[in-house]
Amino acid sequence: MKVAIIGCGAAGLTAASYARRTNRGARVTIIERGSSPAYSRCGLPLLLAGEIQDPQSLLFADQEWYRANGIELLLKTGAVKILPEERKVLLSGEHTGELAYDSLVLCTGADPILPNLPGIGLRNVFTLRGLDDALQILEVLKTCRSAVVVGGGAVGLEAAVALRSRGLEVTVVEMLPQILPGVLDPEPALEVQRSLEARGLKFILNSRLEALEGKERVEEVVAGGHRLPCDLVLLCLGVRPDLTLAAEAGLEVDRELQAIKVNSRMETSEPGIYAAGDCACSPSFTGVHILNQLGTTAVRQGKVAGINAAGGRAELPPLVGTFVTKLFDLEVASAGLTEKQAGELGIGCISAAAELSCRPKYSPDRLRLRIKLVASQEGRLLGGQIVGPREAGLRAQILSLSLALGKDVGWLASAEFCYHPLVGEVNEPLSTVAEILARKLRR
Repeated sequence: MKVAIIGCGAAGLTAASYARRTNRGARVTIIERGSSPAYSRCGLPLLLAGEIQDPQSLLFADQEWYRANGIELLLKTGAVKILPEERKVLLSGEHTGELAYDSLVLCTGADPILPNLPGIGLRNVFTLRGLDDALQILEVLKTCRSAVVVGGGAVGLEAAVALRSRGLEVTVVEMLPQILPGVLDPEPALEVQRSLEARGLKFILNSRLEALEGKERVEEVVAGGHRLPCDLVLLCLGVRPDLTLAAEAGLEVDRELQAIKVNSRMETSEPGIYAAGDCACSPSFTGVHILNQLGTTAVRQGKVAGINAAGGRAELPPLVGTFVTKLFDLEVASAGLTEKQAGELGIGCISAAAELSCRPKYSPDRLRLRIKLVASQEGRLLGGQIVGPREAGLRAQILSLSLALGKDVGWLASAEFCYHPLVGEVNEPLSTVAEILARKLRR
């Protein structure tokens, strides 16, 4: 059996690994247009901040691992075209010709969104999508004193924190009225913003990027009527799924999400072709397809795709969308839907929020978290957001499981949790907020 995988990111590497585990006799080949095997994109802001010194430590595995596991890795090789009827992929680059397959997994990823604006080609204007981007940024940082980060999502904020930790003056420009719009509602987003402002970050919201100005290198950003002098610009405007091969092969694409549509087995509309990672949208716990471009989702989708492509059987449970980041000393986490997202799906919802202690008042270890829960008007849990110095991510995990299991507010309000004065509160804060929400639902 011949399994071909296009793209050696987190999804592609995982698909290859699980294809090999599933079928020891299969020929597993990864086609990768870049010069490097899979590495952690999530670690790039840490590299920028200087918390990671060796870029090679970001590699998931070296090339010897691929050889030892019988996975053929074709670097600097592009997939030019898929011929579904012939079950072949046309190649260019260091390896040319045709590659036959029995099963094909598309892990083509996504490309940074670049606006068509004056000055976009000036020096010191970067995206932060790949390892090469990070290394180029590190080279110019030595001569930079100020930076503008365009985009207030997770990548933009993590990059802004990294640059600020290097001593740069950093301004974040966001076209929407809040930061982290995909994972937080306005109230917790404002709390995060204030915490970051206290550490020296500046924010300009409700401001669309208009132009980049300078002679040879960028010297000023024009956004929302503001003129912002700077030595460096990072464009963190999100990414767009790479659909070139999928569209030419006639695969079904979700028109709204502009991503390859797959089912719970990661199967596309074409028999024998699977998709996983940033290019694929799959079913969620609300019943609609979502595009969840997180590393954890890429790995889970890649695992299912690899097993099925090699002749096994696996299904991906509906996606919840569980997120966490750390910005200076603040953890920001969420699971499921925000109120805004629920409204966009036509789901009537109600919410409750509170800032609560996670330790008894006599405990020497103090911790407070702000928690917001969102539920349908019938009481089903829809999502939650947690902000605090630590343990926010752990509670997002609990919420994620609750959402995946379809639990309601009453269940979470009465759920059993462990307790010790140094590690928790006798009344778990998640349960307390759920109880508040349950009372609101009964009114």
